[in-house]
Amino acid sequence: MKKLIVVLSMLLAVSVVQAAPEVIEKVLATVNGEMIALSEFNEIFVPYAMQAGNSISQEDLKKAKKEIFSKLLENKLLVQEAANRNIEVGKRELENTIENAKKNAGGPEVFVAQLKKEGLTEEDFKEKVRESLMAQKLVNDYVRRDLKISVQDYQDYYQKNVDKFRYPDKVKLFHILVKSGTDAKTKAESIIKEIKAGLSFTDAVVKYSDAPSAKEDGGYLDLVSPGDMPAFGMEPFKLKDGEISAPVQTTMGFHILKVTERVPGRQLALSDEIEENGKKIAVREIAQQRVMEEKFKEKYEQYLQKLKEKAVISIKMEEFK
Repeated sequence: MKKLIVVLSMLLAVSVVQAAPEVIEKVLATVNGEMIALSEFNEIFVPYAMQAGNSISQEDLKKAKKEIFSKLLENKLLVQEAANRNIEVGKRELENTIENAKKNAGGPEVFVAQLKKEGLTEEDFKEKVRESLMAQKLVNDYVRRDLKISVQDYQDYYQKNVDKFRYPDKVKLFHILVKSGTDAKTKAESIIKEIKAGLSFTDAVVKYSDAPSAKEDGGYLDLVSPGDMPAFGMEPFKLKDGEISAPVQTTMGFHILKVTERVPGRQLALSDEIEENGKKIAVREIAQQRVMEEKFKEKYEQYLQKLKEKAVISIKMEEFK
């Protein structure tokens, strides 16, 4: 669900405006007398559900609904508290944020077209952005500002999570693909027999592989570590150098895997530097960032809980209680 939570958080960052007053809305909840309308919920849930399609289970869909509602409730509390504390958003800051949104969308025309597609006006969007910025300012002023970590904090984190600071083992992986079909597995097993009888793996790739680039790359996939190719699971890492696998089924068909080389991983020290997104960063800085994230999350949850305790919240629909 981690990916789901990240997607929902991005969608909800600018999704806290109330529905137009002239429309009679179905109310999901009220927070200090202000409603969370069904239209607000559907504004986020419907596009998500359409994008997910059949790739998400009913159970995960229920979790998504609760997560969306929870975030709407959270945002309502934050915006109300920001207003109570007279937190305002400057005209220039608001305009710059909207201009950046237009650029990211591909220009003003594309931006307006996207809004229309979602049933929003530019004024609707402007209000969403204003409230989102208010909530961000509140969190920065009352949660993030006083966060501090010590050297001992990140050193302890490193020691407790030492396995997270390690370059994983890698293997040089090749494959032969037999596309899905009635006799695909039988064909793959037959190819394996030929290889064991003396046919070289390289020749078998050229002769049998259905992968489009097989003749050019000899079936080479990549230098991979665990998790890089989840469709294969841990199968590549069970193979010895030069060994071939039994047929491994994926959505593409059956794969015959071969490992030709292993590159051992290594433990990273706090003083080491690694490359992330084209930039060098010290392992120490990564540990500091992760400790800061944990402390922020803990403090944020405590702050949010206090807002909930002093708020009058009435949830109207049973599935969100």
